[in-house]
Amino acid sequence: MNIMNIKNFNKWGLSLLISLITLGFTACSDEEDSRPYQDVQVVGVKVDGQLYLPTYGNNEATVVLPAGKNLSKVKTMVLVANGELLDFSNGDYYNCQKPLDLKLQSFNGGVVDCKLRVQSPPKLTNLIIEGLVIPKEDIHLSANAIVVQVAKGTDLKALKVTMTFLNGQLQNFTNGDAYDYSAARKFQILGVDEETVYPYELMITTEQVGPASIKGIKINGLATDSVITDSKNIATPYIPSLIDFTNATIELECGYGNKVDEGAKLTGLNLLTGANKVKVTGTNGTVTEFTINVPKLSVTPYLEKAYASFGFGSDALSAFAFSGEYFAVCNHNTTNATQVPVGPNYYKIDGTYVGPLSKEGSNIDGGAVMGIRKLAADSKGVILGVQLGAGAGSATELKIWKWNNATANPEVFVSYSQTSLGLAYAPRAAGINIQGSLDGNAIITMPIAQKTDVIVWEVKNGVLNTTPKKLAFPFSGTGFYYSIQPLPIGKEGFVGSATGTNFNGLISLTALMGENHKSSGIATTDCSTIEYKGRIYLAYTAFVAGQGARHRVCDITTGTVESYQNPIMDILMPSNQGNGNNTLDAEFAVRNGKLNVGFVCSNIGLRLYQLEK
Repeated sequence: MNIMNIKNFNKWGLSLLISLITLGFTACSDEEDSRPYQDVQVVGVKVDGQLYLPTYGNNEATVVLPAGKNLSKVKTMVLVANGELLDFSNGDYYNCQKPLDLKLQSFNGGVVDCKLRVQSPPKLTNLIIEGLVIPKEDIHLSANAIVVQVAKGTDLKALKVTMTFLNGQLQNFTNGDAYDYSAARKFQILGVDEETVYPYELMITTEQVGPASIKGIKINGLATDSVITDSKNIATPYIPSLIDFTNATIELECGYGNKVDEGAKLTGLNLLTGANKVKVTGTNGTVTEFTINVPKLSVTPYLEKAYASFGFGSDALSAFAFSGEYFAVCNHNTTNATQVPVGPNYYKIDGTYVGPLSKEGSNIDGGAVMGIRKLAADSKGVILGVQLGAGAGSATELKIWKWNNATANPEVFVSYSQTSLGLAYAPRAAGINIQGSLDGNAIITMPIAQKTDVIVWEVKNGVLNTTPKKLAFPFSGTGFYYSIQPLPIGKEGFVGSATGTNFNGLISLTALMGENHKSSGIATTDCSTIEYKGRIYLAYTAFVAGQGARHRVCDITTGTVESYQNPIMDILMPSNQGNGNNTLDAEFAVRNGKLNVGFVCSNIGLRLYQLEK
């Protein structure tokens, strides 16, 4: 009898010792510790010099070796905890094709009968398809699948396959018989122990196979246009419609023969985190963990107008607003105030030019003081336009004009001056933004060019408070154009969009214009927010020199910096044109029950999108 007990157990390495400690085994004698031992069991098996840790249950220890190992004669050593091995010659050669019977003497007294099962799964050694030459690299193996790539055009409906395996016999499959392989064929292999059955699939395809990949994702039943995976296995889904990404059920379309981890969480996902993980096994047997990135909208514009089609001078397209079945743009240029067509101008939603917004009954002209340079619309398409104010004196009365719709005559909405605002300088409007409805509740903001002062008017129940608040943007050195967009009515705070000497980008602001967080390095000067179907969205145009105008939408419902920095839409309108004043704009509107957004960039052009199917 050759017995191995705990006295020489440390020879088998630290990992096994740790296992024994976990089992509560102690090397102390009965005199040193009178506590009872735990049950005796096999804790390790050394096969041909290689240590394997078993699974153990019902007095049966099982170790699994690499596939295809010859088990008819293997040098075997059995390691036991809390007892001794009886009637077994450790280190001798045994036929392990069938389970071995063991007897274990427990230190607590008594003998335990145990089985040792040494397994080596089947291994494919040969595969032949009659009439075809199959390179070895086109046969892909995993634990329970064989995928064979054959030439394009191969008829898969009546192929004759022959396979041979080490450590197994084919079941419910006859070598050489013709089978239809247009779908996977299931079969089984009986292991050499004549007890264990291994399920297999044989797939033959003309498609490209190999490593794990994600080809498509359905999000709440809507299929992506594409999925782009980078070198870090971050998969970004591009989807043709805005949906709720915070409570998503996804279905993965993977590469041919790929297997998605059965334990993967695919329901109730918040895809806006960009951190959901899923493991996929490729046909090469390798498991790859993918990270599902924040989805991106792949919508196409229903209207695109190149800058040249407007007939404007350089740097003249400065603002955009939806108004019912029309949209309006500004084209005032301080160096060419008499250019034709005179602006602001409006167009049908299909891009057909109608003419300038009406000036009837007003004193709006094309001069630097009186000309309209920036405009915005409320949620019902009522347009406000602010006079530029360049060169205005301290007593000069400036106006914000209102058009109840694109075809209406203008009326004065509010008048102001340096004196009435209590400023130490003549005000020059950097922009104008509206949140809400002017016949209900609304907030109107007007930042002052190259200053930190931001003038804020409020409308409650359709009544304007003509005495505005004066808040301070937290960065000096702003440019001639920047905007402060209020958050949706009922949500406190603002979003700043500015370029200047001290800050370029987006900034989340409190109700008193304090900084929450910022995203720097973005050339943008106007933005829009909307609350839609319980989510808050932000849209802005970013000018990128040498590339063009990027049209971006973010879901900022959570208000976090990550929500601002991970847009759900980021589409480039390519151009190598410059933008001398960084005049850009974006605005949301709900049209025909669908969320729309428009983007403009001076010298590049305009695009309108519907974000939902």
